[in-house]
Amino acid sequence: MALEMLRHVSGILYTPQFADFLRTTQRAEQSGHPGELLSLEYVSCVEGAQAGTAWWKLAWISCLAAPSEQQCVIGETGVFIHRQSRRGLKNRLLHYSNGQVVVKS
Repeated sequence: MALEMLRHVSGILYTPQFADFLRTTQRAEQSGHPGELLSLEYVSCVEGAQAGTAWWKLAWISCLAAPSEQQCVIGETGVFIHRQSRRGLKNRLLHYSNGQVVVKS
């Protein structure tokens, strides 16, 4: 089955399912995080014992600590993505399926 892919101007690819996951998460948790923005982090090991391993994390960050040039909108949801995470996610696909976020090359 082919996935519908959308491209953010930063080069990050995502599916509508991932955008829905972000929107749902934000709506469910935002009341406990006033003045904060979702923050998406992605790390991929290039060398060493964990080379080829990657991790992602979704957390909350103060809007004051999130530079506006590193904020973006995915679907309907504002998200902070640090410069290094954007670099790591460029030309990768963010998808949400079966309760899991999947990052595909």
